[in-house]
Amino acid sequence: MTPDELPDRVVALLREHLEREAAEGRLTILGFRGSAAEVLVPSEWKETVAATLWVGERSLRAEAFFLRAPEDPAGPAYRVLLERNLRPGAWRFAASEAGDVWLVAEVPLPTVDAEVLDRLLGGLVALTDETYRPYLRLAFGAALAEQVARGGPGLDSLPPWAREGTPGA
Repeated sequence: MTPDELPDRVVALLREHLEREAAEGRLTILGFRGSAAEVLVPSEWKETVAATLWVGERSLRAEAFFLRAPEDPAGPAYRVLLERNLRPGAWRFAASEAGDVWLVAEVPLPTVDAEVLDRLLGGLVALTDETYRPYLRLAFGAALAEQVARGGPGLDSLPPWAREGTPGA
């Protein structure tokens, strides 16, 4: 296979893999456009995580919105994210110009196969679920305290969609 054929092969592999995962109920495909795919993957804390995967000339790039910019002082919240960036894995936290938090990953095209795609999407969910509460506590602590004071759930129990016995859980 020539280097020029590699992106087309990865696009076909990506489509086939995502369609198989969707048929098994492990994700929802929002759509395909050219060399890009948009999906929703289930998450314990966010219910679903939307991700876009693009096949470029040399790499597969993936992006997923994590959470909006902190309302409370940003330093401690961003520190949690930067510490997570030191761990192995494809995903890294990044901030937009507005301070919103994204997860981004790049995988060289020659390494992309079904196993790599599984690890990529599984890593997205794992990183999202393990980082969601610590980030939320630091980034929106004041708003959470107000919510709990008004009788809201806070972050000390699973969200309704993740509780056992809840339809869809």
